[in-house]
Amino acid sequence: MKKLLAVLMAVLMVLCLAGCGAKEEEEVAAEKIKIAYCINGTTGDKSFFDSGTEGVKWMNEKYGDKVEATTLEFTYDDTTWRSQLENAFMSEEYDIIIVGTYDMLGMTVELTEEYPDQKVWFYDEQWDFDANPRENVISLLFKQNEGSYIVGYMAAMASQTGHVSFCGGMSNTVLLDFAAGYAQGAKAYNPDCVVDVTWMDSFSDPTKGKDVAGASYSQGVDVVFACGGGAGLGVFEAALEYENVYVIGVDGDQGAMWEAAGETEKAARTITSMKKNVNQGFFDTCTKEIEGTLEYGQNYRLGVDGGYVSAAQTSTTTTVFTAEQLAAVEDITAKIAAGEIKVDTAF
Repeated sequence: MKKLLAVLMAVLMVLCLAGCGAKEEEEVAAEKIKIAYCINGTTGDKSFFDSGTEGVKWMNEKYGDKVEATTLEFTYDDTTWRSQLENAFMSEEYDIIIVGTYDMLGMTVELTEEYPDQKVWFYDEQWDFDANPRENVISLLFKQNEGSYIVGYMAAMASQTGHVSFCGGMSNTVLLDFAAGYAQGAKAYNPDCVVDVTWMDSFSDPTKGKDVAGASYSQGVDVVFACGGGAGLGVFEAALEYENVYVIGVDGDQGAMWEAAGETEKAARTITSMKKNVNQGFFDTCTKEIEGTLEYGQNYRLGVDGGYVSAAQTSTTTTVFTAEQLAAVEDITAKIAAGEIKVDTAF
């Protein structure tokens, strides 16, 4: 009888310990900061959304004991964006919602008014805190004009025709900011450089990108800055149909991405990419959130100073440009970071 009682006590103790352990695990999971990165599109653009998704990955890898971050893809069907975003707000599952771009601004303003306790990191568009004050919102604005100045300078430097082009997804303030910096940089190197501004009217259709870029190449443009997410991938296709023409990628290091994917011909045409390091922006913001130093209710401006925008260098870059030319690029980069070169902006 005593032996049976001892066995029962041991079993109860094991069950109790197991239950306590499970409870502790549940409490740890509940204490984690849960973050949802909401994409009004899909991953796989080798650009903007992929960079943000990489930032989510970094959060989980570095702060997995404190953070649980996930990516929600809304696809390119804009008729569903509002309902999907509202579902994320309504669920109360996420402590922080990351959402951005010009297309999502209006609906996010409305939803933050309906759900004033929901923390939001809005990115890639300026939040008007005077008109829409929000104590639980921050805005992450990347100084794409600064990075675009650098690649514009490089475009004019690489151009043999003195005719380059900016090929944007759709005309909005952020894209116009890209174009402003690009044109200023190109003319800083060559005041006589002709800079066209063209639009694909899409961020997802590579056929449109190919058509618009093809028209530019046929008119003597020999460097195109492809700035339109998934649609911009068509610019690389167009470049392969012409001799001695190049592409400048955007947001991610697209030259390195093509190389990694075995697309060596496209990699050889990509002389640089204007990296908008969304990944670093998200990660650093997460660090501040964990440390308790993130101040809400304001726009954060992230530029060359801090490495949030930069010009990528690949083997193609060092093939197309001389060491002296790349040293000049480093010099203007340092001057922008120091505030010695003031870059035009659409904001």
